[in-house]
Amino acid sequence: MNKEYPSISFKNRIENIAKNIEELGDLTIISNNDTVSLLECYDESTYLNILNRSNDVDIKTIDLEKECISFMAIEQPVARDLMFIESSLRLLSHIKRICRLFMKIAESIKNIQNIEIPEIIIMKLKYMGNCTQYMIKKSIFAFLNQDTEKAKELSVDDDKIDELYDSILEQSTDIIKNKESIQYFLKVITIARYFERIADKTVNIGSRTIFMQTFKRPEIESS
Repeated sequence: MNKEYPSISFKNRIENIAKNIEELGDLTIISNNDTVSLLECYDESTYLNILNRSNDVDIKTIDLEKECISFMAIEQPVARDLMFIESSLRLLSHIKRICRLFMKIAESIKNIQNIEIPEIIIMKLKYMGNCTQYMIKKSIFAFLNQDTEKAKELSVDDDKIDELYDSILEQSTDIIKNKESIQYFLKVITIARYFERIADKTVNIGSRTIFMQTFKRPEIESS
C-alpha cells in the first residue's frame, strides 16, 4: 500500500522542530529585552545573562540543525516539507548570529557604562532595540505561520532602522570634539550598527518565508 499521508512520527518531528524554533525565538527576544535594559542601566548580572544565553542558543541551534539533517535523511520529506526543513536550517543560522550580535552590543555597552552619552542618543539606541524586538517577533511568527504579508512588512520596518542608524551616526559625529571621545562614540556607532544588522537578519528570515510560499527570492540575503 502506498503511503498517502505522513506518518505520526513524521508529523511529530516536524511539529517538534517548529516548537524548538519558537523557543529559540523566545530566547532571542529575552536577549533583546536585556540589551535594551543595559542601555537604561548597566547591570553585570544582566550582561552575563546575555553572554551565557548566546552560548546556550549556539548549543541549541547546533542540536536542532542535527535534528533537521537527521529528519531529511530518515524521513526523506518532499515538496513543502522539504522546503520548510531547509529553510529552518537557514533561519537557525540567522538566530545564532542575532544572539551573537546581542552579545557584542552588551560588550560595547559594558565598555561605555561610565561615559556620559547624550540622552537623545541613548533614547534612539533604545528605540532601535525596541524596533528590532518587534521585528524578531514578526519574523519568527511569519516563518512559523507562513505569513507572507507579515514577512513583506519587515523590509518597511528595516527602513526605519536604517533612518535611526543614520541619525545616530550624524549626531555622534557632531558631538565628537577631541581624540579622547572618539573611541567611546565609535562604540556608540557600533552598537547602532549591530542593531541595524539584527534588523537585516529578520528581513532575511522574512525573505525565506516568502520564498517558501512563492519559490521566488525577493532579494539577495545579506551575509
